[in-house]
Amino acid sequence: MEQFFHIPTLMFCLSAACVIISAFLTLLWVWDRSSRALLYWTWGFWLGCIGLALLGLREVGPPTLSLGLGNAFSLWSLGLIWLGCRAFNEGDADAPSAFALAGGLVWFTLFASWGHFAEDLNTRVVVASVFYAGYSFLIAHAVWKGYRHEPLPARRLAAVAFGMHGLFYVVRVPVLYIFPVTLNGGYPNLWFGVVTFEYFIQALFGALAIFAMVHERLTLRYKAASEIDFLTGIRNRRAFLAAIVSSRCRSGGNRAGATLALLDADHFKSINDTHGHGAGDVVLTDLTEKVATRLPPGAIFGRVGGEEFAIYLPPDVASGDVALLEQIRIDIGTMAVRHGQASIRLSVSIGRCALPSGHVDMQMALAAADRALYASKKAGRNRVTTSAFDPGFEPSKRDRPVDLAAENLPPSPA
Repeated sequence: MEQFFHIPTLMFCLSAACVIISAFLTLLWVWDRSSRALLYWTWGFWLGCIGLALLGLREVGPPTLSLGLGNAFSLWSLGLIWLGCRAFNEGDADAPSAFALAGGLVWFTLFASWGHFAEDLNTRVVVASVFYAGYSFLIAHAVWKGYRHEPLPARRLAAVAFGMHGLFYVVRVPVLYIFPVTLNGGYPNLWFGVVTFEYFIQALFGALAIFAMVHERLTLRYKAASEIDFLTGIRNRRAFLAAIVSSRCRSGGNRAGATLALLDADHFKSINDTHGHGAGDVVLTDLTEKVATRLPPGAIFGRVGGEEFAIYLPPDVASGDVALLEQIRIDIGTMAVRHGQASIRLSVSIGRCALPSGHVDMQMALAAADRALYASKKAGRNRVTTSAFDPGFEPSKRDRPVDLAAENLPPSPA
């Protein structure tokens, strides 16, 4: 068992694995050169490749080159990986590059200038353990700190990988004093071989976790981009409907009493024609902010058309929804949107529909709310209209006379 692990062979195998990892990281960085995290990680893993290859030469190469520079490059690798994790957090202040490189510089200085340090294997192991553990814990801390603000599952894996790596190095210090390290033709005693093999596993584990972090962030951002309206920053039509389905799947979410309402900015085309499309965009963003400030927690808000918005109030927050919609109408009616020298006034027409319990076809619900909105428009705009939910309603009937069951609420005084 004493000759189970051959250190130079392990180092070369790990170096070869790091070359593959570094190549993929380089491709990612070439694809996104604006990412400082990818830049740091790319350089970090390439330096790790060099360091591990040099450590693999310990039996045949000059000690200053193999052990001195080999460990220095490996420490610089961890320092740059730490900088990459800090940069990946985005909210963190820039970490000092000098601190990231200090470990390797101190190591090489000790090796080149202190004879006892260069000659005594166990002294080197103690000092190396302190440096490797320190940087590993810094990386784990940076990754976990980012998890609190961006809970990517791969962050937990990366934090565990680097945290366990640091712990292995901490544990080997007291073990060293009980079982001093020996090397015989590149073969260490068993416990030291196990720790070295752990370094091999941790490097692969950590690298894969970093890849997964990048992939998860890109996936979430593309998903958000596909669900968020680019102008107003609220849900688009697809995401709005999906959020309603999710809300109604929760416990008690499909009880009777939920409300679906459509809001349409009155005479919006004339605003664009008179003041320009830039003014129209400002009107829509201001309208969005005004409505959002009025909505209770749990409400779902989205833009479902050009100047058409939708509100869904779950059963537990829909109480008093008519008064809420009336207040929203009044608030928007008192707005004065500033665009250049112009002060633009606007109003909204609102169509409301109360939803029954159980499964509801949301296209049918939208059709019912749209029918009420159409009634508001027909009655002179700037008002809230309620329409009964009718599962048999066909959208093609929109141009027919409004259902007599629709309840028109006259506009409240501004």
